[in-house]
Amino acid sequence: MAGTLCLLYGYFYQGGGWNQNSHFDAVRAIVETASIEITPFAGNTGDVGYLHDKVYSNKGPGLALWLSPFYAVLSRLPMSADSEAEAFLQIDKLAHALSFAASGLPAVLLTVVMYRSFRRQGATIGESSGLALAFGTGSLIFPYSGVMMSHVLTACLLFAAWHLLSSAAVSGKTALAAGLMAAYAVVTDQLALPAAGILLGYTALRGQRVASLAYSAGAGAIAALYLVYNRSAFGSAFVTNQLLESRAFQTPGLVLGMLDTPELSRLFLLTFHPYRGLFYCCPVLLVPVLSWQTPLQLRAANVVPLAVIAAFVLFNSSFNGWHGGWGVGPRYLIPMLPFLFSFALRGWRRFPRLCAGLAALSAFEMFSVAAVQLMVPDLTSTSSREALNPVAYCISHLFREQLSLSTQSVLDYLPTNEPRGVWASFNLGELLGLQGLSSLVPLGLLLALLTGLLWRACAQRGHAP
Repeated sequence: MAGTLCLLYGYFYQGGGWNQNSHFDAVRAIVETASIEITPFAGNTGDVGYLHDKVYSNKGPGLALWLSPFYAVLSRLPMSADSEAEAFLQIDKLAHALSFAASGLPAVLLTVVMYRSFRRQGATIGESSGLALAFGTGSLIFPYSGVMMSHVLTACLLFAAWHLLSSAAVSGKTALAAGLMAAYAVVTDQLALPAAGILLGYTALRGQRVASLAYSAGAGAIAALYLVYNRSAFGSAFVTNQLLESRAFQTPGLVLGMLDTPELSRLFLLTFHPYRGLFYCCPVLLVPVLSWQTPLQLRAANVVPLAVIAAFVLFNSSFNGWHGGWGVGPRYLIPMLPFLFSFALRGWRRFPRLCAGLAALSAFEMFSVAAVQLMVPDLTSTSSREALNPVAYCISHLFREQLSLSTQSVLDYLPTNEPRGVWASFNLGELLGLQGLSSLVPLGLLLALLTGLLWRACAQRGHAP
């Protein structure tokens, strides 16, 4: 399963954008200038902050620090180009590799943890594999695995930390690892702070003193390093990249310029509306809803994931940038998706045909987005119908054999009509010279081969149906 997902996630590259480019600039600054100031590189992004006439990324440093060793190695590989277009293609290939390290690899690991989570719940190998693949191919994890953003890495770190802490017996080393992962999720994206706090509360209430102290030690170590980082970079331990946010993203009168009282109308927009509805673009996420039972058993296995879900939903309904800008679906909710889907087993068993249909529909929708264009402009940038229903837009272009439509690279401030813009996003089949739907044929053949090998291996072990 892991090999299949590696192939699937690595096959598509979504190109650049302000968010991705800001992370890319931070990585370049760390490796090339031994600094986190991105002033020399920031001409390709608006996701910046300012301090003392210097430009910084407004993203948490976790992803950039994670990617810096990869960039240090990959950037030293020999690259040759006979034209400007070829030079940009080489950079985009490098960015593709970094995007897989940023999101594709964490997406694979997250799906494996999801499989192990369902096995712990008592699911069979077949049920766990089906649920894990349904999540890995039918949720926003799939298209966002091909983009240099922090959401998938944050989701992986938080859910892996919860998986370690929720085991029957938690050793000190296990709790320490969970604390390190939860705290690093916060360094990657400060929106993970409430979830990390919920996990801390869980360890304290569980009554296992050693585990609680170990989790606190791991989280405290990362927190201390983060404060030192802020003090060294910005002159104050409590000034973060996010607090340097450009005024362009702030609304006067709101807390931190971004947070207002929650708006109930956004719940519909975040759930079922074609614009950013989670259940509209990922119907498979309705499977946990089909698992609902009354009365709900108030135990940690239920309460902690529900609390994490509530924290992310509450933030998104209060955030002035709740729509997430360019993209498909409510991307700020991605870190809570594994917690939501962890409730799916009961519904999967109760309504197998319906759930299989929802999984197939979701996989098709997410495949269309990955193949066509993840970075669809939002309503603040365009009034066209494509922004109102990004999923339908991607499906229509898939049937027209128009793939890899994003023309903004990691070096571009905006999408470009120049010839090099053709290679701002791509799939591996297109790099081989194939066009349209034919560029997806190598993926189909390789997936069929891997599926056959997996089936044969399972049959030999007596696990195949």
